Amino acid sequence: MDDGSEGSRCQGMKRPPRGPSHRDAVRTGRARLPGAEATRALAALVIFATTASLAIPAEPSPTAAARKSEMRVTRHFADGLEYLLVEPRDAAPDAELPMIVVLHGRGARPEPPTRPYLDLDLPVRVILPRAPLRSGDGYAWMPVSAHRGESPALRSALDARAHELAAAMATWRARHPTRGRPIVTGFSQGGILAATLALTHPDAIERAFPVAGWVPPSFEPARLDPLARQAPIHALHGARDDVLGAARTRSGLARLRAMGLPVVYEEIEDAGHEMHPRMTERLREEIRRALTELPDTSAPAGLS
Repeated sequence: MDDGSEGSRCQGMKRPPRGPSHRDAVRTGRARLPGAEATRALAALVIFATTASLAIPAEPSPTAAARKSEMRVTRHFADGLEYLLVEPRDAAPDAELPMIVVLHGRGARPEPPTRPYLDLDLPVRVILPRAPLRSGDGYAWMPVSAHRGESPALRSALDARAHELAAAMATWRARHPTRGRPIVTGFSQGGILAATLALTHPDAIERAFPVAGWVPPSFEPARLDPLARQAPIHALHGARDDVLGAARTRSGLARLRAMGLPVVYEEIEDAGHEMHPRMTERLREEIRRALTELPDTSAPAGLS
């Protein structure tokens, strides 16, 4: 078991409507046309029926998906990372908007949305970066699972990814006019990374909302600088999570809170390692609250 099960919890693709059956084709051909003409029509209908029943819709590209949705989706590269940029279709590309960075879990990938993120009723610019490492049919931020806890390989990769994302966020803010600092959220490996960013690069983000994540002990600060900025962490975790256990996350965040860090921890009683509906609801509520507290004007990366 690993922390990549989130990749399997995406919505399934609806099957296309079935075409007419062979029996329907025969019946239609005989009823309408006699002789050789009926034979030709029958062949055409059988071909149509076979093709329709076997047709599999191709996965839409971000550009195609954007044409059918309320959102404008484009693909970009920055600091070695590929990312999808998602904006309201009616917003100007140079509009100053809040930025939300969403980090996917292990084995998943960014998916172009057709609706506003979390159905938020405020205009936002969403960045969906793709992790750099292959993992099954998707991608991963770290090459190893966090299921059994911290390891040198996980710690090294997590440190590297946090530095890369901090640099990328500075580039994203320079490219795309942004109100305040980015808000960062993520699930599983993405949640671990979101929380780690808050501790290691607090000037790069506004606040972090890790879901089903965890902070490896080696990233917990030994002490706090009373003059340094702290990025708030609001964590959501399933009480029945059997991949990244809730007890580990709960105790680690309690230590951070005892040190004076701005940490909130919420445990969802009936949730496992998943984006439970209650988690989505709470995430929407808290991110919306955070958006209303952002400053009205953009600031250069690293500054208030």
